[in-house]
Amino acid sequence: MFGLLDLLGHLMNILYVVASSFKKMLYLRSVLIIAAAIEIYYYWNIREEPLWTDIFWSIILIAVNGWWVSILIYEKMTLNLEPDEKKMLQITFNKMNPIHFKKLLKLGKKSTTEKGERLIHHNTHIDKLMLIVNGIVLVHKNEESIAYLREGSFIGEMSFLSGGVTSADVDTLEDTELLVWDKEELKKFLRKNEQIMSELNDVFSEDLIRKLVVD
Repeated sequence: MFGLLDLLGHLMNILYVVASSFKKMLYLRSVLIIAAAIEIYYYWNIREEPLWTDIFWSIILIAVNGWWVSILIYEKMTLNLEPDEKKMLQITFNKMNPIHFKKLLKLGKKSTTEKGERLIHHNTHIDKLMLIVNGIVLVHKNEESIAYLREGSFIGEMSFLSGGVTSADVDTLEDTELLVWDKEELKKFLRKNEQIMSELNDVFSEDLIRKLVVD
């Protein structure tokens, strides 16, 4: 027959396992804090003399994760997206954590181009990745139209991913607002933030599917 301490011992280990299954860091760290709190009670009562070493490290675990939970909550409370940024999040970056999306936005620069401007020449290496915020562009090659891209679509993402040359020309058909990332700066950022890189790859995949469906 299990006693209370036995049940608590099983519960804290179950919570550690559950915490490891969460992708969202706020949930993961919150469950770790609960598990560590139960662990303190367990090690305090499991013997006549508390297991101070285990209790000490459980307190450290709570302190570290409590610090990160407070940061994550603060970031959520101060997200403050502009209307056009909220629209981008809904249309294009819905697979991405909003906080990660905000960090990605900070790396980009807004740019406005006039109608008839060539954004990309085919068979060249480009040093930037672009996202259409407003406007429409034509993707074409050898005077043959390939696709029309509108707000929420990436430009140059295949070259960005592969590191190869571009496969087509891209021209604006009206005044177009873009969000532009420097390729090397973005790659350096993503190498340091693997979770954001994973989420961005999902965004690229969804963008490609949308383009194929439209075509």
